[in-house]
Amino acid sequence: MTSDGALLVLLIAALLLGLWANTMRVDKKYRFELYAFDFAISGLLVSVLLAFTLGNQGSSATFTFEDNLTIASKRAIGGAIGAGALFCLGNMMTMAGIALAGLSTAVPVSAAMAIIVTVIMQIFGKGAGNPGLVYGAAGVALLVLVVAGLAQKAVMAATPVKRGMHAGMKGLILSSVGGLILGVYPALIESSRASEIGLGAYTALVFAALGGLLLTPLVNLYFLNLPVQGAPLPITAYFKATVKQHLLGATGGALWAGGTVALFAAAGGAYEGAPKQLAVLAVGFGGAVISGLCGLLIWGEPAGAPKAKGLLFGAALILLGAAAMLYLGA
Repeated sequence: MTSDGALLVLLIAALLLGLWANTMRVDKKYRFELYAFDFAISGLLVSVLLAFTLGNQGSSATFTFEDNLTIASKRAIGGAIGAGALFCLGNMMTMAGIALAGLSTAVPVSAAMAIIVTVIMQIFGKGAGNPGLVYGAAGVALLVLVVAGLAQKAVMAATPVKRGMHAGMKGLILSSVGGLILGVYPALIESSRASEIGLGAYTALVFAALGGLLLTPLVNLYFLNLPVQGAPLPITAYFKATVKQHLLGATGGALWAGGTVALFAAAGGAYEGAPKQLAVLAVGFGGAVISGLCGLLIWGEPAGAPKAKGLLFGAALILLGAAAMLYLGA
């Protein structure tokens, strides 16, 4: 793969990862807890499909998916499954944040928190690239959290509630916790790919998606019985959803799988000049900017709070700056 080809793959990854969460906003009646089942099932099915098609093409520098399965260590496979389970937990928290506060708040906040965690792990791990840029990215990401907090304050002033915590503030908190968890995920999935008996891009995707699917019912037992919004739901409510609603969740999972494998492939290091892991992560965080802007420009978030719109638009641009600093500092 040439450097131009790698850049194209990264841009496709950012677009797919930036668009999947929009499928949650199409039908607000479809609770995110139920959506998550379709997301996880589709994510695994599409991962397997990609692995047995594109993943089996191989090249002179990489193993095919089936070859990789025969040499991959059990430790690497277990690590990818664990990483996928961790991603599921963080992603579910972010989904809850989207349901409560919207794309324009939850996704940039989650990504900003993940950037901060990623940089901290770089400090205590194998070390960052350009310290000034990488540490600066963490500082700029922290600014995103501050601006998002000010935006949420404006939303609360424009749309006050009579009692209890404002839904938007609850969403901001949940997405922050989700980002904290998601920030650990890249290092775990990368560790499953690090050695000669580690996992390739498609193999890592399949086992990460499997880990996500395995944990989804357990996490959903909590959210369905102790919902962050609305009344408790029985798990049987999933089977009462419409075909359109199931397709929305399935589309989200498919977009996530496509975007994730594109990131994994670009970070494989199987060719000269392959982008470094931090640079690849920065592109993934750039996808969060796309999600945030979609919330503002397509879905009209946050309703009834024009001051918050401007602040959140600024937060998205600041996040883009943080991602750029991370990319350049890799």
